[in-house]
Amino acid sequence: MIKPLDTVLAQFPRERQWLLPALQAVQHAHGWLSEDALTQVAAHLRVPATEVYGVATHFPELHLAPHGRHHVRVCTGVSCALLGGRQLLAKLTQRFDAAPGASGADREVTLEAADCFFACSMAPAIEVDGEYRGRVSESQLADLESWFSHRRRHGSPSPMLAMESAVPKATASARAALADLATLAHAKRGFGIRVIVQTGTCGRSVGADTLLEPLRAGINERGLDADLIEGACNGMCYAAPLVEIVTPESTRFVVERLQRARVPALLDALAGEPATWPAAGMIPLATHPFFKSQHRVLLARAGAVDPDSLDDALVHGAYSTLARALDGSPDDVIAQVKASGLQGRGGAFFPTALKWEACRKAAGEPKYMVMNGEEGEPGIFKDRHLMEGDPHQILEGVLLAAYAAGASRAILYIHGEADLSAQRLNWAVVEARAATLVGERVLGSSFRCEVEIRRGAGGFVLGEETALLESIEGRRAQPRTRPPFPVEAGLWGRPTVINNVETLSAIPTIVARGGAAFAALGTSSAPGTKVFGISGPVRRPGVVETKNGVTLNQLLRDLAGGSLDGRPLKGALVGGPSGSVVPATLFDVAMEPRGRVSPGTGGIVAVPAGASIIDIVKTLLAFNARESCGKCTPCREGLPRLLALLDEGDSEQKIRELGETIQLASLCGLGQAAPIAVQKGFESFGDELRARR
Repeated sequence: MIKPLDTVLAQFPRERQWLLPALQAVQHAHGWLSEDALTQVAAHLRVPATEVYGVATHFPELHLAPHGRHHVRVCTGVSCALLGGRQLLAKLTQRFDAAPGASGADREVTLEAADCFFACSMAPAIEVDGEYRGRVSESQLADLESWFSHRRRHGSPSPMLAMESAVPKATASARAALADLATLAHAKRGFGIRVIVQTGTCGRSVGADTLLEPLRAGINERGLDADLIEGACNGMCYAAPLVEIVTPESTRFVVERLQRARVPALLDALAGEPATWPAAGMIPLATHPFFKSQHRVLLARAGAVDPDSLDDALVHGAYSTLARALDGSPDDVIAQVKASGLQGRGGAFFPTALKWEACRKAAGEPKYMVMNGEEGEPGIFKDRHLMEGDPHQILEGVLLAAYAAGASRAILYIHGEADLSAQRLNWAVVEARAATLVGERVLGSSFRCEVEIRRGAGGFVLGEETALLESIEGRRAQPRTRPPFPVEAGLWGRPTVINNVETLSAIPTIVARGGAAFAALGTSSAPGTKVFGISGPVRRPGVVETKNGVTLNQLLRDLAGGSLDGRPLKGALVGGPSGSVVPATLFDVAMEPRGRVSPGTGGIVAVPAGASIIDIVKTLLAFNARESCGKCTPCREGLPRLLALLDEGDSEQKIRELGETIQLASLCGLGQAAPIAVQKGFESFGDELRARR
């Protein structure tokens, strides 16, 4: 039953900051945003109707027209395109006689070309009635109707509002309070085998969640001393559906591409002697080729813990760093992060500790800490694995950052389509709040920090800090002129720190082990480790973590197993629409910020021989043109014109000159970085681009 609009809106205070959540909630309930809905939202929040319309038309995930009874989206981003995504869209267009982008509630099926589902390791991917399907082949489209569903509506779910904090008990120290929590967690923990079904977004797209019922039934039938856990991906996306087995001695095994028919044999092996386990497909993780060349710090617990259990996180050491920090000084936390040399992992590489220090010294209260989990850059999907796999590690990093920066409020800003990330982080906050890890007097200390979840609604420009702040305040996501910088005047004019998910995930380890130890894992210009999402036509697409200074050959050949079909790789797209295609001649160059090959935000798409570089460049440029917020003329007008010059086969000089103008004159990083793919394309693949006519 569809809720009346006034019922949907009643949950929101009558303040402008709730504009985006209110629009999302209405769309979630009704499927789209009608003129009447926009008018009622405006009246309820006391925001001018013109401005409500401006916000509703600004975010890509908000719809002002209804979809059909069933809605199918096909990813046509670079990873999916290289593996047949556009052919899937063409087949569906022909089959349903439906032009992509056409709307109408009277239609049985509507189609949409999507820029990215951020599940690139499962390419080619489609979404049917809100459910992702990965590794889709043309033959599977014949049975597409079996994927139709009436269980979900289109759009982001309702926002998760703050809840009351528990009353903290008096303790001698934060460490003592945490010790009490950890003791209870250990007491509740079983001593048997842990069977962890890796049901991240990637695994679910190929049916990992359908293994839960037969595994549960089989464990009960055999009377096995085993706990079945709905877990997260450990990075081996290529091997999904994947099950990880953890013994009481904490030895980890994996079973790759497990199907329901193989479940009985696996459980029979678990009921027998360990010597029989290899015959059932159980591979020791420590010797697995996918893991041998990695150095896993941020991903250490991914796949091995229950992401929905605070108890499990505590058993694995979560929040111990926070407790020690709370018994010391915020300056100590800043000092360790400064010693680590940690640079922001969102692509700008700004020193993390300097942000915190500046915010702490800035005048004004309250201060805010914002986690940017928008991750709206096609080809980038590593942050979602971190959020899905180890939400308590991220939350601990957020709390440490807030403590260091002097913030008393934290907002976890998560992409509107990253539902599983939002669900798991929201539950982590709920459990943490009940355990006095969030709220007033954290772990009995004087530190207080309330945490709130906010959802984005698409928009690559949200990677720019001030545009993200504008969206939280209930406006179109457009960059502010700087200075002042957010650490001086951010949310509602108050000092605000904004950090990327991967950046915050690194904080607990840095503070626990010492900044120097983390710095030593990388190079002098790129300290620490880096998480990458590898996709495209390679044998082992997935998420990996290595020491900084890694090369593309190490990532694509050694870890990802090389080309899927044996073709040599002519290049690799590094960094999504803000990056460029790096030629194979640079595959042995160490990846360092501002070096010859930069790691960017951590997305690597393999480009095989025979692939069209001009098609890739145009895909990236077209995305940037669509995603321009429209605030500044060079980006708004220049990017479509630059794309047209490429299509028209205009002179290289004219294209380069326009690109340089856009780069120099644009207000924010979107426009400044958008021409890079074109410029680098001419440098590395000039003959191919010049022959584009």
